[in-house]
Amino acid sequence: MDLQPFVPTLVHPGQPLTAQGWNDLVGGIDAVYQFLRATLHTVHVRITNPEVDARDVRVTATRADAAPVESVRPTAPDGEHVLTRLEPGAWTLTADLAGYQSASTPLNITDAGDTQIALALQATAQVMPDLFGLTLTTAIAALGAAGIALTRLLDFEASEYAPANPGSEQLGQPVLAQSPPAYTLVDATLAARGAALVIAVPAKLESVAEVPSLAGLTQAEAKQVLEGIGLRLGKVTVLQPRG
Repeated sequence: MDLQPFVPTLVHPGQPLTAQGWNDLVGGIDAVYQFLRATLHTVHVRITNPEVDARDVRVTATRADAAPVESVRPTAPDGEHVLTRLEPGAWTLTADLAGYQSASTPLNITDAGDTQIALALQATAQVMPDLFGLTLTTAIAALGAAGIALTRLLDFEASEYAPANPGSEQLGQPVLAQSPPAYTLVDATLAARGAALVIAVPAKLESVAEVPSLAGLTQAEAKQVLEGIGLRLGKVTVLQPRG
């Protein structure tokens, strides 16, 4: 409803108050009452996307003949936005969040009451997953699920690997750095560039062998024993006993 302009009609002392005048008076008071009552209407807006933090969403009510009204944002990630004291009439509710298309719905305020509205936002960009600590195999799968290709792969020694075939030793290494950073909104342009990962250097274990006792053996016998366990006889120093 709209509050009609007030046109005062004065009655001078001694003039009778006509029925029409009285009715106008009562009608004006009732219009003000209904208008003020309608402003007590409360609107609750819930964002239904499970991956969205409702505190990051901006919800506004707009109409042509009034200033836009912004909601009170929730204090919890899954909370509701609240709008109050909207003037009676037709409004448009709009929810905005970076990386998503705006979602709108009509709203008509007529009297005191409570309105529950659910809005779903449609993503226009992918969210870069947090890959830190994941094995390279798991990280590649997470990127694929997000529609982001792995275009560069290297380790902390700056060794480059082919993203499509990094090698079995690299697939089990943890991811230590990523680009773009986690939770970055990746649009079509950024997705075309792909992602870069830095993994740990694969551990290389040197083969070891236990050296048996060679005491009492000749040099030829000692050489044969060493070669039997994969070792090579090096420089031989002969020590003469002291007289």
